[in-house]
Amino acid sequence: MKKYITIKKARANNLKNLDVKIPLGKLVAIVGKSGSGKSSLVYDVIYNSFLGKKVNATIGKLPKIYIIIQKIISAKGLSLGETNLKLLNDIAKKIKKGELLIADEPCAGFIHEERQEILSMLRGLVNKGISVIVVEHNKDIIANADYIIEFGPESGSRGGQIIFEGSLEKFRKAKTPTAIYAFTDLAEKVNYERKPSEKAERMQKKQLTLKGITKNNLKNFTFSFPLGSLVCLSGKSGTGKSTLLAALYGALFKGKDAWKVRTGFKSIEGKTNVRRSYLVDQKPFSPNQSSTPATYLGIWDAIRSVYAGLPESKRFKLKKAHFSFNTKEGKGKSETVSRVKYKGISIFDLLDMTIDDAAIIFNELPLVKRKLNFLREVGLGYLTLGQRSNTLSGGEAQRVKLAKILSKKLGDRCIYILDTPSRGLHLSDLPVLVKVFQKIIDKNNTVVIAENREELMRSSDAVIKL
Repeated sequence: MKKYITIKKARANNLKNLDVKIPLGKLVAIVGKSGSGKSSLVYDVIYNSFLGKKVNATIGKLPKIYIIIQKIISAKGLSLGETNLKLLNDIAKKIKKGELLIADEPCAGFIHEERQEILSMLRGLVNKGISVIVVEHNKDIIANADYIIEFGPESGSRGGQIIFEGSLEKFRKAKTPTAIYAFTDLAEKVNYERKPSEKAERMQKKQLTLKGITKNNLKNFTFSFPLGSLVCLSGKSGTGKSTLLAALYGALFKGKDAWKVRTGFKSIEGKTNVRRSYLVDQKPFSPNQSSTPATYLGIWDAIRSVYAGLPESKRFKLKKAHFSFNTKEGKGKSETVSRVKYKGISIFDLLDMTIDDAAIIFNELPLVKRKLNFLREVGLGYLTLGQRSNTLSGGEAQRVKLAKILSKKLGDRCIYILDTPSRGLHLSDLPVLVKVFQKIIDKNNTVVIAENREELMRSSDAVIKL
């Protein structure tokens, strides 16, 4: 059996002439910040090459590859965790010695005991002569891998490089962005001083109770939790976490045909303390192929206004519509549009620019800067302005939706509901996420999450184990 997968001069997304040798017959963890290049290597280079697609890289002979992509929609009758675990079990039964399994976050959404079972399963495959590559953020997998490859140093245009490759022993001594979080409690340290309003402090003494929940595997269940808090539901896959979140959202829903979702429970107490509920899920925020986080938050619209107001635009008789690439006006005048520049940058150049870099460019324009900063606040400054919504991970899509919530004038007495918000997040992203939750709570709101990552559980005000 070959000892390595050899890749030379790989170019995909933010990878620029990347060289790497990935050992076979081992458990290899590919780590790094969100958007640092992990998926570009695994999906756009290795797996696409295996499928026979043209890739910008020189790649040695590949073994037969099985791949497990993280599902964000559960199979009928199963929880999301059970769906992903079934995929892993199915492949483990048929994969053979000399073949390769690539798994994207195989431990996402699972409690410690389940993660240990998954780790044992992966180890068992390696012992049979099967190669395993995992793209992973979880400490359990990282601390038990044979070989680590870390991407960085940052995300987006500041990533795409390999900043560490070597044994676990060497990785423990490294001072990389992942190593310093993987073997410490830094991911639990939130740099935010809580400043709850007086209303929020009063709200913390109140509760909401759903009685007689009978839905899926829950029978006559009572769910009670403190308001004005970060409430975490934890437990094994299939114990009813997602079912409880759905029941809670439905019980408080006030939209059209509310009666259709307001089912599965007998009574609710404390409802007068809550104005409405918001479900922040991980599904793509738009079915539109041209949608981006920038268009979703109205940032692109504000940028188009800036370009349309420039003297060159007036000279060329260009209006706001000409700076949209989904209209006849925009497509028909693209050559002229490219000549209009703000601080030497055309609107086409902006599409490849990160949100962090764009915030510097538009520093003197409060409206644009403010909108960009909402995405930066939830840790998505590494995304490019032109990044399509269908290329985002579930965790990234969820954080874009959080940014949208923050961009509005936050009301009070609302409950924000999130299922596994840590999915796809680097350890360094977790304190950023908790900080956002705490800001929402301090405005007299409540955040309820289903989550099994200990870092988020320890940062919660209340943990309910199922």
